[in-house]
Amino acid sequence: MIYSALKTIARLALKVYFKKIHIQGLENIPKEGPFLIVANHPCSFLDPISIAVLVNHRISFLAKAVMFENKIIANILRKLNMVPIYRAQDDPTQLSKNEETFKGCFEKLSEKGVIMIFPEGTSESERKLRKIKTGAARIALGTAKENDFKLNVKIIPVGLNYTKSSRFRSELFIQFGTPLESDNYKEAYKKNEIDTVKKLTEDIEEGIKSLIINIEQEEYNLLVERIESIYKPMLLKKDATSNQNPFTEIQISKGIYEAIRYFQKKESKLFHQMKTKIDDYFMNLQLINLSDKAIEKGNQLGNLWHYFFKSMFLLIIGFPIWLFGYIHSFIPYKIPRLIALKITDSEAFYGALLMSIGTFSFIIFYAIITYFSWYFVHSVAFTICYSLALPLSGFFTIFYARIARRFYYNWQFIARFFSKQNLVLQLLSNRNSIINELEIIKEKYYQNIK
Repeated sequence: MIYSALKTIARLALKVYFKKIHIQGLENIPKEGPFLIVANHPCSFLDPISIAVLVNHRISFLAKAVMFENKIIANILRKLNMVPIYRAQDDPTQLSKNEETFKGCFEKLSEKGVIMIFPEGTSESERKLRKIKTGAARIALGTAKENDFKLNVKIIPVGLNYTKSSRFRSELFIQFGTPLESDNYKEAYKKNEIDTVKKLTEDIEEGIKSLIINIEQEEYNLLVERIESIYKPMLLKKDATSNQNPFTEIQISKGIYEAIRYFQKKESKLFHQMKTKIDDYFMNLQLINLSDKAIEKGNQLGNLWHYFFKSMFLLIIGFPIWLFGYIHSFIPYKIPRLIALKITDSEAFYGALLMSIGTFSFIIFYAIITYFSWYFVHSVAFTICYSLALPLSGFFTIFYARIARRFYYNWQFIARFFSKQNLVLQLLSNRNSIINELEIIKEKYYQNIK
Protein backbone atom coordinates (compact mmCIF):
# COMPACT_ATOMS: atom_id res chain seq x y z
CA MET A 1 0.00 0.00 0.00
CA ILE A 2 2.84 2.41 0.90
CA TYR A 3 4.63 1.47 -2.33
CA SER A 4 1.53 2.15 -4.48
CA ALA A 5 0.75 5.45 -2.73
CA LEU A 6 4.32 6.72 -3.09
CA LYS A 7 4.38 5.62 -6.73
CA THR A 8 1.30 7.78 -7.42
CA ILE A 9 2.85 10.78 -5.65
CA ALA A 10 6.15 10.23 -7.48
CA ARG A 11 4.41 10.14 -10.86
CA LEU A 12 2.79 13.52 -10.15
CA ALA A 13 6.03 14.98 -8.74
CA LEU A 14 7.98 13.97 -11.85
CA LYS A 15 5.42 15.63 -14.12
CA VAL A 16 5.81 18.86 -12.16
CA TYR A 17 9.61 18.73 -11.76
CA PHE A 18 10.41 17.97 -15.40
CA LYS A 19 9.28 20.09 -18.30
CA LYS A 20 9.13 16.94 -20.45
CA ILE A 21 9.84 13.26 -19.93
CA HIS A 22 10.55 11.50 -23.22
CA ILE A 23 10.08 7.72 -23.21
CA GLN A 24 11.05 5.13 -25.79
CA GLY A 25 11.01 1.33 -25.84
CA LEU A 26 8.20 0.58 -23.36
CA GLU A 27 7.31 -2.38 -25.58
CA ASN A 28 10.59 -3.98 -24.44
CA ILE A 29 9.27 -4.37 -20.88
CA PRO A 30 8.00 -7.97 -20.46
CA LYS A 31 4.38 -8.40 -19.41
CA GLU A 32 5.49 -10.65 -16.57
CA GLY A 33 8.66 -11.55 -14.67
CA PRO A 34 11.22 -12.67 -14.01
CA PHE A 35 13.41 -9.85 -15.23
CA LEU A 36 16.04 -7.39 -14.08
CA ILE A 37 16.13 -3.71 -14.96
CA VAL A 38 19.71 -2.40 -15.26
CA ALA A 39 20.44 1.29 -15.84
CA ASN A 40 23.07 4.00 -15.67
CA HIS A 41 22.99 6.05 -12.48
CA PRO A 42 23.52 9.81 -13.00
CA CYS A 43 21.03 11.17 -10.45
CA SER A 44 20.82 9.20 -7.21
CA PHE A 45 17.30 8.08 -6.20
CA LEU A 46 15.69 10.16 -8.95
CA ASP A 47 16.80 7.39 -11.34
CA PRO A 48 14.89 4.46 -9.77
CA ILE A 49 11.82 6.65 -9.20
CA SER A 50 11.77 7.77 -12.86
CA ILE A 51 11.92 4.18 -14.10
CA ALA A 52 9.63 2.60 -11.48
CA VAL A 53 6.64 4.83 -12.31
CA LEU A 54 6.73 3.50 -15.89
CA VAL A 55 6.77 -0.19 -14.94
CA ASN A 56 3.49 -1.79 -13.87
CA HIS A 57 5.20 -4.53 -11.86
CA ARG A 58 6.12 -4.21 -8.20
CA ILE A 59 9.89 -3.75 -8.22
CA SER A 60 12.55 -4.69 -5.68
CA PHE A 61 15.52 -2.32 -5.59
CA LEU A 62 19.13 -3.08 -4.70
CA ALA A 63 20.50 -0.19 -2.62
CA LYS A 64 23.82 0.41 -0.86
CA ALA A 65 23.87 -1.15 2.61
CA VAL A 66 24.96 2.06 4.40
CA MET A 67 21.40 3.35 3.91
CA PHE A 68 20.16 0.55 6.21
CA GLU A 69 22.34 1.39 9.23
CA ASN A 70 19.51 3.19 11.05
CA LYS A 71 16.89 0.62 12.15
CA ILE A 72 13.89 2.90 11.61
CA ILE A 73 15.05 3.93 8.13
CA ALA A 74 15.93 0.31 7.35
CA ASN A 75 12.36 -0.80 8.14
CA ILE A 76 10.93 1.92 5.89
CA LEU A 77 13.30 0.99 3.06
CA ARG A 78 12.38 -2.69 3.29
CA LYS A 79 8.68 -1.79 3.08
CA LEU A 80 9.57 0.01 -0.14
CA ASN A 81 11.06 -3.27 -1.47
CA MET A 82 14.66 -2.13 -1.07
CA VAL A 83 17.36 -4.74 -0.48
CA PRO A 84 20.85 -3.94 0.91
CA ILE A 85 23.89 -4.59 -1.26
CA TYR A 86 27.32 -4.43 0.37
CA ARG A 87 30.06 -2.53 -1.47
CA ALA A 88 33.83 -2.80 -1.04
CA GLN A 89 34.22 1.00 -0.94
CA ASP A 90 31.88 1.20 2.07
CA ASP A 91 33.19 -1.71 4.15
CA PRO A 92 35.13 -4.59 2.55
CA THR A 93 34.61 -6.77 5.64
CA GLN A 94 30.85 -6.90 4.95
CA LEU A 95 31.06 -8.29 1.40
CA SER A 96 30.29 -11.84 2.56
CA LYS A 97 26.77 -10.67 3.44
CA ASN A 98 26.05 -10.29 -0.28
CA GLU A 99 25.60 -14.07 -0.46
CA GLU A 100 22.41 -13.65 1.56
CA THR A 101 21.34 -10.74 -0.65
CA PHE A 102 21.92 -12.82 -3.78
CA LYS A 103 19.88 -15.70 -2.37
CA GLY A 104 17.02 -13.26 -1.73
CA CYS A 105 17.28 -12.06 -5.34
CA PHE A 106 17.24 -15.65 -6.61
CA GLU A 107 14.04 -16.28 -4.64
CA LYS A 108 12.41 -13.06 -5.85
CA LEU A 109 13.15 -13.82 -9.51
CA SER A 110 12.17 -17.48 -9.08
CA GLU A 111 8.75 -16.17 -8.02
CA LYS A 112 8.63 -14.20 -11.31
CA GLY A 113 9.53 -10.97 -9.57
CA VAL A 114 11.29 -7.87 -10.89
CA ILE A 115 14.55 -6.39 -9.59
CA MET A 116 16.16 -3.06 -10.42
CA ILE A 117 19.91 -2.65 -10.13
CA PHE A 118 22.38 0.10 -11.03
CA PRO A 119 25.49 -1.91 -11.90
CA GLU A 120 27.93 1.03 -11.79
CA GLY A 121 27.66 0.78 -8.01
CA THR A 122 27.76 4.55 -7.55
CA SER A 123 25.88 7.64 -8.71
CA GLU A 124 27.75 10.43 -10.49
CA SER A 125 26.25 13.32 -12.45
CA GLU A 126 28.26 12.85 -15.62
CA ARG A 127 27.55 11.83 -19.19
CA LYS A 128 29.53 8.65 -18.89
CA LEU A 129 28.96 5.02 -17.95
CA ARG A 130 31.47 3.86 -15.37
CA LYS A 131 32.74 0.29 -15.53
CA ILE A 132 29.88 -1.87 -14.32
CA LYS A 133 30.00 -4.60 -11.69
CA THR A 134 29.15 -8.26 -12.33
CA GLY A 135 26.23 -8.37 -9.85
CA ALA A 136 23.39 -8.19 -12.40
CA ALA A 137 24.87 -10.99 -14.54
CA ARG A 138 25.54 -13.16 -11.48
CA ILE A 139 21.97 -12.69 -10.23
CA ALA A 140 20.39 -13.46 -13.63
CA LEU A 141 22.51 -16.53 -14.37
CA GLY A 142 22.46 -17.67 -10.74
CA THR A 143 18.65 -17.63 -10.74
CA ALA A 144 18.56 -19.61 -14.00
CA LYS A 145 20.94 -22.17 -12.50
CA GLU A 146 18.88 -22.44 -9.29
CA ASN A 147 15.90 -23.34 -11.47
CA ASP A 148 17.81 -25.88 -13.62
CA PHE A 149 17.69 -23.35 -16.50
CA LYS A 150 13.94 -23.85 -16.85
CA LEU A 151 13.44 -20.16 -16.05
CA ASN A 152 14.47 -17.61 -18.69
CA VAL A 153 15.54 -14.48 -16.79
CA LYS A 154 15.50 -11.35 -18.93
CA ILE A 155 17.69 -8.28 -18.42
CA ILE A 156 16.34 -4.94 -19.65
CA PRO A 157 19.03 -2.26 -20.22
CA VAL A 158 17.77 1.28 -19.58
CA GLY A 159 19.41 4.57 -20.56
CA LEU A 160 18.75 7.78 -18.60
CA ASN A 161 19.76 11.10 -20.17
CA TYR A 162 19.04 14.34 -18.28
CA THR A 163 19.43 17.78 -19.84
CA LYS A 164 20.23 19.08 -16.34
CA SER A 165 18.95 16.95 -13.46
CA SER A 166 19.56 19.66 -10.83
CA ARG A 167 17.47 22.22 -12.73
CA PHE A 168 13.73 22.51 -12.18
CA ARG A 169 11.72 22.08 -15.42
CA SER A 170 14.56 20.42 -17.31
CA GLU A 171 14.02 17.37 -19.54
CA LEU A 172 14.55 13.65 -19.08
CA PHE A 173 15.01 11.00 -21.77
CA ILE A 174 14.32 7.38 -20.77
CA GLN A 175 15.01 4.57 -23.21
CA PHE A 176 14.32 0.86 -22.63
CA GLY A 177 16.61 -1.33 -24.73
CA THR A 178 16.29 -4.79 -26.23
CA PRO A 179 16.18 -7.47 -23.50
CA LEU A 180 19.08 -9.87 -22.93
CA GLU A 181 17.99 -13.42 -22.05
CA SER A 182 19.70 -15.90 -19.74
CA ASP A 183 18.70 -18.74 -22.11
CA ASN A 184 21.20 -17.39 -24.65
CA TYR A 185 24.04 -17.91 -22.16
CA LYS A 186 22.94 -21.30 -20.80
CA GLU A 187 25.39 -23.59 -22.62
CA ALA A 188 28.35 -21.26 -22.11
CA TYR A 189 27.52 -20.91 -18.39
CA LYS A 190 27.45 -24.68 -17.92
CA LYS A 191 30.98 -24.86 -19.36
CA ASN A 192 32.54 -21.84 -17.64
CA GLU A 193 30.58 -19.77 -15.13
CA ILE A 194 33.19 -17.03 -14.57
CA ASP A 195 33.78 -16.29 -18.27
CA THR A 196 30.05 -16.31 -19.03
CA VAL A 197 29.34 -13.86 -16.20
CA LYS A 198 32.03 -11.59 -17.67
CA LYS A 199 30.53 -11.91 -21.17
CA LEU A 200 27.01 -11.11 -19.99
CA THR A 201 28.36 -8.16 -17.97
CA GLU A 202 30.06 -6.83 -21.13
CA ASP A 203 26.81 -7.23 -23.08
CA ILE A 204 24.87 -5.38 -20.36
CA GLU A 205 27.46 -2.59 -20.45
CA GLU A 206 27.21 -2.28 -24.23
CA GLY A 207 23.41 -2.36 -24.00
CA ILE A 208 23.34 0.61 -21.60
CA LYS A 209 26.04 2.50 -23.53
CA SER A 210 23.96 2.30 -26.71
CA LEU A 211 21.14 4.17 -24.93
CA ILE A 212 23.06 7.08 -23.39
CA ILE A 213 25.42 9.91 -24.26
CA ASN A 214 28.63 8.25 -23.14
CA ILE A 215 31.59 10.67 -23.15
CA GLU A 216 34.41 8.38 -22.06
CA GLN A 217 37.19 11.00 -22.20
CA GLU A 218 36.44 13.64 -19.59
CA GLU A 219 38.57 16.24 -21.38
CA TYR A 220 36.07 16.26 -24.28
CA ASN A 221 33.08 17.17 -22.09
CA LEU A 222 33.47 20.93 -22.44
CA LEU A 223 34.11 20.74 -26.19
CA VAL A 224 30.99 18.60 -26.71
CA GLU A 225 28.91 21.08 -24.68
CA ARG A 226 30.22 24.02 -26.70
CA ILE A 227 29.54 22.38 -30.05
CA GLU A 228 26.07 21.43 -28.79
CA SER A 229 25.44 25.08 -27.90
CA ILE A 230 26.62 26.44 -31.26
CA TYR A 231 25.64 23.73 -33.72
CA LYS A 232 22.99 21.43 -32.25
CA PRO A 233 19.98 23.82 -32.67
CA MET A 234 20.77 24.06 -36.39
CA LEU A 235 21.08 20.26 -36.73
CA LEU A 236 17.73 19.78 -35.00
CA LYS A 237 16.07 22.28 -37.35
CA LYS A 238 17.53 20.49 -40.36
CA ASP A 239 16.46 17.04 -39.19
CA ALA A 240 12.90 16.50 -40.40
CA THR A 241 12.30 13.71 -37.86
CA SER A 242 13.38 15.69 -34.76
CA ASN A 243 9.84 16.93 -34.04
CA GLN A 244 8.42 13.41 -34.21
CA ASN A 245 11.32 11.74 -32.40
CA PRO A 246 12.78 13.72 -29.48
CA PHE A 247 15.54 11.10 -29.13
CA THR A 248 17.11 12.63 -32.25
CA GLU A 249 18.59 15.13 -29.78
CA ILE A 250 20.40 12.29 -27.98
CA GLN A 251 21.64 10.81 -31.25
CA ILE A 252 23.04 14.19 -32.34
CA SER A 253 24.98 14.57 -29.08
CA LYS A 254 26.35 11.05 -29.44
CA GLY A 255 27.31 11.83 -33.04
CA ILE A 256 29.15 15.00 -31.99
CA TYR A 257 31.24 13.03 -29.51
CA GLU A 258 31.99 10.25 -32.01
CA ALA A 259 33.06 12.83 -34.61
CA ILE A 260 35.37 14.50 -32.06
CA ARG A 261 37.00 11.15 -31.30
CA TYR A 262 37.36 10.37 -34.99
CA PHE A 263 39.06 13.64 -35.96
CA GLN A 264 41.26 13.66 -32.87
CA LYS A 265 42.65 10.27 -33.94
CA LYS A 266 42.58 10.55 -37.74
CA GLU A 267 43.09 14.27 -38.42
CA SER A 268 44.55 15.77 -35.27
CA LYS A 269 45.68 18.99 -37.01
CA LEU A 270 42.13 19.79 -38.17
CA PHE A 271 40.79 18.78 -34.75
CA HIS A 272 43.12 21.16 -32.87
CA GLN A 273 42.48 24.03 -35.30
CA MET A 274 38.73 23.71 -34.82
CA LYS A 275 39.01 23.28 -31.05
CA THR A 276 41.20 26.40 -30.80
CA LYS A 277 38.72 28.42 -32.84
CA ILE A 278 35.79 27.33 -30.64
CA ASP A 279 37.76 27.94 -27.42
CA ASP A 280 38.77 31.44 -28.61
CA TYR A 281 35.16 32.26 -29.44
CA PHE A 282 33.95 31.33 -25.94
CA MET A 283 36.90 33.11 -24.31
CA ASN A 284 35.97 36.33 -26.15
CA LEU A 285 32.35 35.90 -25.04
CA GLN A 286 33.53 35.81 -21.43
CA LEU A 287 35.65 38.94 -21.92
CA ILE A 288 32.57 41.05 -22.70
CA ASN A 289 30.23 39.06 -20.43
CA LEU A 290 28.05 37.69 -23.23
CA SER A 291 26.54 34.22 -23.57
CA ASP A 292 26.41 32.13 -26.73
CA LYS A 293 22.62 32.17 -26.34
CA ALA A 294 22.66 35.97 -26.65
CA ILE A 295 24.81 35.79 -29.80
CA GLU A 296 22.46 33.15 -31.24
CA LYS A 297 19.53 35.53 -30.67
CA GLY A 298 21.58 38.35 -32.18
CA ASN A 299 21.98 36.33 -35.36
CA GLN A 300 18.27 36.91 -35.94
CA LEU A 301 18.68 40.70 -36.14
CA GLY A 302 15.48 41.12 -38.12
CA ASN A 303 13.40 39.55 -35.34
CA LEU A 304 15.45 40.81 -32.39
CA TRP A 305 13.54 44.04 -31.77
CA HIS A 306 10.23 42.27 -32.38
CA TYR A 307 11.06 39.65 -29.71
CA PHE A 308 12.41 42.34 -27.39
CA PHE A 309 9.24 44.47 -27.38
CA LYS A 310 6.95 41.44 -27.42
CA SER A 311 8.73 40.05 -24.33
CA MET A 312 8.57 43.44 -22.62
CA PHE A 313 4.83 43.67 -23.28
CA LEU A 314 4.20 40.15 -21.91
CA LEU A 315 6.33 40.86 -18.84
CA ILE A 316 4.37 44.03 -18.07
CA ILE A 317 0.86 42.59 -18.44
CA GLY A 318 1.82 39.33 -16.72
CA PHE A 319 3.50 41.02 -13.76
CA PRO A 320 0.48 40.97 -11.34
CA ILE A 321 -0.08 37.22 -11.87
CA TRP A 322 3.67 36.56 -11.54
CA LEU A 323 3.80 38.59 -8.32
CA PHE A 324 0.91 36.59 -6.83
CA GLY A 325 2.56 33.30 -7.83
CA TYR A 326 6.00 34.41 -6.67
CA ILE A 327 4.78 35.49 -3.21
CA HIS A 328 2.89 32.24 -2.68
CA SER A 329 5.60 29.97 -4.11
CA PHE A 330 8.75 31.61 -2.77
CA ILE A 331 8.91 29.74 0.56
CA PRO A 332 8.12 26.19 -0.72
CA TYR A 333 10.42 26.86 -3.70
CA LYS A 334 13.37 28.04 -1.59
CA ILE A 335 13.13 25.54 1.28
CA PRO A 336 14.07 22.46 -0.83
CA ARG A 337 17.07 24.32 -2.27
CA LEU A 338 18.37 25.39 1.13
CA ILE A 339 17.94 21.89 2.58
CA ALA A 340 19.47 20.19 -0.48
CA LEU A 341 22.52 22.49 -0.37
CA LYS A 342 22.96 21.75 3.34
CA ILE A 343 22.79 18.00 2.76
CA THR A 344 24.97 17.63 -0.34
CA ASP A 345 27.22 19.41 -2.80
CA SER A 346 26.87 16.58 -5.32
CA GLU A 347 24.81 17.38 -8.40
CA ALA A 348 23.82 13.70 -8.60
CA PHE A 349 22.00 13.96 -5.26
CA TYR A 350 20.93 17.61 -5.49
CA GLY A 351 18.27 17.11 -8.18
CA ALA A 352 16.79 14.07 -6.42
CA LEU A 353 16.58 15.92 -3.09
CA LEU A 354 15.12 18.98 -4.80
CA MET A 355 12.25 17.01 -6.31
CA SER A 356 11.46 14.87 -3.27
CA ILE A 357 11.60 17.70 -0.69
CA GLY A 358 9.87 20.12 -3.07
CA THR A 359 6.93 17.76 -3.57
CA PHE A 360 6.08 17.81 0.12
CA SER A 361 7.01 21.46 0.77
CA PHE A 362 4.55 22.69 -1.89
CA ILE A 363 1.74 20.34 -0.79
CA ILE A 364 2.15 21.28 2.89
CA PHE A 365 2.58 25.02 2.31
CA TYR A 366 -0.38 25.28 -0.10
CA ALA A 367 -2.54 23.28 2.34
CA ILE A 368 -1.63 25.62 5.23
CA ILE A 369 -2.37 28.88 3.41
CA THR A 370 -5.59 27.42 1.94
CA TYR A 371 -6.71 26.58 5.48
CA PHE A 372 -5.94 30.13 6.66
CA SER A 373 -7.87 31.61 3.72
CA TRP A 374 -10.92 29.61 4.83
CA TYR A 375 -10.31 30.47 8.50
CA PHE A 376 -10.29 34.24 7.88
CA VAL A 377 -12.77 34.58 4.99
CA HIS A 378 -15.26 31.73 5.65
CA SER A 379 -16.22 31.57 1.98
CA VAL A 380 -16.27 28.22 0.19
CA ALA A 381 -16.22 29.84 -3.26
CA PHE A 382 -13.27 32.09 -2.37
CA THR A 383 -11.30 29.24 -0.78
CA ILE A 384 -11.79 26.98 -3.82
CA CYS A 385 -10.77 29.74 -6.25
CA TYR A 386 -7.80 30.67 -4.05
CA SER A 387 -6.60 27.06 -3.75
CA LEU A 388 -6.83 26.59 -7.54
CA ALA A 389 -4.98 29.86 -8.15
CA LEU A 390 -1.98 28.68 -6.11
CA PRO A 391 -0.65 25.94 -8.44
CA LEU A 392 -1.83 27.77 -11.58
CA SER A 393 0.02 30.95 -10.64
CA GLY A 394 3.01 28.82 -9.66
CA PHE A 395 3.19 27.38 -13.17
CA PHE A 396 2.71 30.86 -14.60
CA THR A 397 5.81 32.06 -12.73
CA ILE A 398 7.79 29.38 -14.60
CA PHE A 399 6.39 30.59 -17.94
CA TYR A 400 7.08 34.19 -16.91
CA ALA A 401 10.68 33.34 -15.97
CA ARG A 402 11.18 31.82 -19.43
CA ILE A 403 9.99 35.05 -21.08
CA ALA A 404 12.20 37.08 -18.72
CA ARG A 405 15.19 34.93 -19.68
CA ARG A 406 14.51 35.52 -23.39
CA PHE A 407 14.16 39.25 -22.69
CA TYR A 408 17.47 39.20 -20.80
CA TYR A 409 19.32 37.53 -23.70
CA ASN A 410 17.89 40.11 -26.12
CA TRP A 411 18.75 42.99 -23.81
CA GLN A 412 22.22 41.58 -23.16
CA PHE A 413 22.94 41.50 -26.90
CA ILE A 414 21.46 44.95 -27.59
CA ALA A 415 23.40 46.56 -24.71
CA ARG A 416 26.71 45.03 -25.85
CA PHE A 417 25.94 45.80 -29.49
CA PHE A 418 25.72 49.53 -28.81
CA SER A 419 28.66 49.65 -26.37
CA LYS A 420 31.04 47.28 -28.22
CA GLN A 421 29.61 47.05 -31.69
CA ASN A 422 32.76 45.99 -33.56
CA LEU A 423 33.56 43.18 -31.12
CA VAL A 424 29.97 41.90 -31.14
CA LEU A 425 29.89 41.90 -34.94
CA GLN A 426 33.18 40.01 -34.93
CA LEU A 427 31.71 37.42 -32.55
CA LEU A 428 28.66 37.05 -34.79
CA SER A 429 30.97 36.50 -37.75
CA ASN A 430 33.10 34.01 -35.79
CA ARG A 431 30.05 32.02 -34.73
CA ASN A 432 28.72 31.80 -38.28
CA SER A 433 32.20 30.84 -39.51
CA ILE A 434 32.39 28.03 -36.92
CA ILE A 435 28.97 26.72 -38.00
CA ASN A 436 29.99 26.76 -41.67
CA GLU A 437 33.22 24.90 -40.91
CA LEU A 438 31.37 22.36 -38.76
CA GLU A 439 29.03 21.76 -41.71
CA ILE A 440 32.01 20.98 -43.96
CA ILE A 441 33.58 18.77 -41.28
CA LYS A 442 30.27 16.92 -40.80
CA GLU A 443 30.07 16.07 -44.52
CA LYS A 444 33.70 14.94 -44.47
CA TYR A 445 33.03 12.76 -41.41
CA TYR A 446 30.02 11.06 -43.04
CA GLN A 447 32.02 10.36 -46.20
CA ASN A 448 34.92 8.85 -44.25
CA ILE A 449 32.86 6.53 -42.05
CA LYS A 450 30.79 5.09 -44.91
